[in-house]
Amino acid sequence: MKNKQLDKWVDLAEEHPIPVLKHTIKELRHLCLREDIPIKEITHVVERDPGLVIHILRDSNSRPKKGLASEITHINQAFRLMGTDQLTRLPDALPAAGDVLNKESKIRLFSTFNRAYHAARFATDWAAIRRDMTPDEVFTAAQLHFLGEMVIAVHEPALLDKITELRIQDHLAAEEAQFIVLGFTFNELTKKIAERLKFPELVHEALSAENARHPRAYGIMLGVQLSRSVTFEGWYSENTFNLQKEIAEWMDIPVDAVISRSHTIAAEIAREIPQYDTVPAAYHLIANMPEIKTAGTKAEQDSPHDAALCLIPQLPVLRESMKMFADFANEPMEADDFIKEVVSAIHDGIGLNRVVFSLYNEDNNLLEGHIFKGSENDPVFNRFNIKLNNNNLFARLITKPQAVLVNDANRDKLWPIVAVDFQKLIVTNSFVAISIFIKDKPYGMFYADRHTAACQIENKSYNYFKSLCREANKILETIIE
Repeated sequence: MKNKQLDKWVDLAEEHPIPVLKHTIKELRHLCLREDIPIKEITHVVERDPGLVIHILRDSNSRPKKGLASEITHINQAFRLMGTDQLTRLPDALPAAGDVLNKESKIRLFSTFNRAYHAARFATDWAAIRRDMTPDEVFTAAQLHFLGEMVIAVHEPALLDKITELRIQDHLAAEEAQFIVLGFTFNELTKKIAERLKFPELVHEALSAENARHPRAYGIMLGVQLSRSVTFEGWYSENTFNLQKEIAEWMDIPVDAVISRSHTIAAEIAREIPQYDTVPAAYHLIANMPEIKTAGTKAEQDSPHDAALCLIPQLPVLRESMKMFADFANEPMEADDFIKEVVSAIHDGIGLNRVVFSLYNEDNNLLEGHIFKGSENDPVFNRFNIKLNNNNLFARLITKPQAVLVNDANRDKLWPIVAVDFQKLIVTNSFVAISIFIKDKPYGMFYADRHTAACQIENKSYNYFKSLCREANKILETIIE
């Protein structure tokens, strides 16, 4: 069912290109009239219009290439292959947002354009500091990260309003609000579209939570989250500050430098993009200034960790998953493909918000996050690693096949043996985990939580979790040689 829902949206994305800004078309026509077409100026105009970036990357990667086949990863590269004639015809081939969209769709699309451009500028700035060899690729991948949201803005903007309402009124994490309204997340939709339209590999990498361990993908994820946090929670919220602190630690520069650079970029963007017809992020640097020292107000009220709406088990989905597992036992299948199905069943069927399968690394004595679900908008969490030392809870768990539930009933007993670094990573106090053994040797661990201390995991969900994972373990025994 989920795949059918996604395929419907992917078909829409393929049949109806994201429209572009009228302002862009006007500027392109003016620049293309010049005798020597200024590619650098045209590139700058194009990069401010995510709709046009998508159009050019899609067109460039769908046409046959001379010589060795290679993907087109950024706008400059595409322009080198297009030629003058095609470039001058480009403005007349584009659908303008003002001509093809109603007011609601236009507002939603332009707001998404705004966030996409901010995310791209943030991520590219950090890539330059890290001396990335091709920061243009980072810029493009960060903008395309928002493609799924753009498609929904164009065709069903009211769905985005419902997602925003859940985030604000019920304090849900972004991916859970998306899942409740759509049945999938923006990242899942973008990934499907990116596969269909043959977008660059870095786009795919930055959409997969497990790639948070790779610097280029991680920088894009952080840029996307900083852009969204500034939009939905403000420059001075706890979440925005924590993101900037994580960026500073990751890049080994002072947090004040990260904050100063992001403010400067926002101010530059405010001067560059009046055509978005939206309030620039830089405006909130001044408008919300009193929030800097207002302890625990907006940040706490908007925090997903105080969620009022908790996911619950969906028994029909769970039964269907268990039936599918039985079918998998009779089919040749890769272990990772099967584990992805298990992780989805835990999330969709049992109603556990964040689910991780970690592989056991005997050489380094740790559990390494390998497959994720429900944490697309949490790049810090996606660097999930658990050191198995000092006889901590997980070191004990991996000694034999066993499961654990941590909640209000037993926290006093178990919390002291949960490593402090792990407590900080998950930012909640209730979770479940179960070790997976293959041929009497530790193979990995399923972990899940509800993302928020307000949504404790009860015994019923824990029992579903154990039953599902133990059945999965039996099937993995037949898959893994």
